[in-house]
Amino acid sequence: MVFYVPIISLLSSVILLSSCGNACNLLPGSPEGSCLELQATPYITSTSSQFGNFIEGTSVNARGDIFAVNYGNPTPQNQLGQVYPSQGLFYTDEVLSSLLNGIRFLSSSRAYVVDAVNHRVLQLDVNTSENASVVTGSTVFCSDQQMLQPNDLTLSIRAGTVITSGMRWIADTDDTHGDIWVCLPDGRVNRVEVMGRTNGIDLSPDENTLYVSESYNQGGVPNVQKIWKYNINVNEGTISGKTLFADFAQVDGSASVDIDGMKTDSQGNLYVTRHGGSQVVIFSPAGAVIGKIALNFPNPTNLEFGGPTGTSLFIVGKCGDSESKGCVDKIEVANPGRTWSLLQN
Repeated sequence: MVFYVPIISLLSSVILLSSCGNACNLLPGSPEGSCLELQATPYITSTSSQFGNFIEGTSVNARGDIFAVNYGNPTPQNQLGQVYPSQGLFYTDEVLSSLLNGIRFLSSSRAYVVDAVNHRVLQLDVNTSENASVVTGSTVFCSDQQMLQPNDLTLSIRAGTVITSGMRWIADTDDTHGDIWVCLPDGRVNRVEVMGRTNGIDLSPDENTLYVSESYNQGGVPNVQKIWKYNINVNEGTISGKTLFADFAQVDGSASVDIDGMKTDSQGNLYVTRHGGSQVVIFSPAGAVIGKIALNFPNPTNLEFGGPTGTSLFIVGKCGDSESKGCVDKIEVANPGRTWSLLQN
């Protein structure tokens, strides 16, 4: 008997094999096994955590140290902490009402953090010694009361341009409940896009492509989860050529699982946290799913590559639905992160 294999099925198999094959090229040493079945290990648990359950906004400096927001008690949310190599307080904003939600390092002496409640981006002056990084001062880098809520940010290492994502999380969202803002070093602040609520945001390694997530809610339940890519001029702060990169309704039918923080590695692969899905999904620059990382807590909020070689991936999030602590998982990967790689120069 002759069996006919549908061409679409055959092509899907070829794509999967070319991405992972019998060895996962996303892990060190190309180990046997599928890239779609990766497992992170606990690094900080509820019993050891010094972070609150709003842990978010992971960031790395040139040394590979990892930082996140919501250090200490869950409220107020005006403190940043160091996650790796050890836990500790990094910065306390003098404005008690601040809701610090994302961090990025431009150099060993400068970092930026978004304040979602007060619609601003702060510039932190940092003194990095052999043993520690200490914030010596802070100023407002950019602000605009029309920012819906600067939720996360990415940073051009080359140009010093800050790009923020914003959202208004309500029961029923429309295409005015998210935005993208650009803050240039010369002081210009521009809203460059209005869309559904935005969250995850990052640049490609060459800083010519911007990735931004877009989500919608209906009746308080997320029902659309997309990632868009734009051409970006980081020197002028302009974007163009909006193109659909991924739609989770088509990827795996998980349109009710929120996209949260996103980061690219040095090869341009995009790592995406799925809040409520206990998972990180990895896309190739072409938009194919090439890996999935299972986590030990349900609600990952962000992630970053760090450690001495930039290949330790740290994923943060609330430890559990009834927990008041923030947890961190860790997995060693083959490629260093984009930010860590650029900071080496």
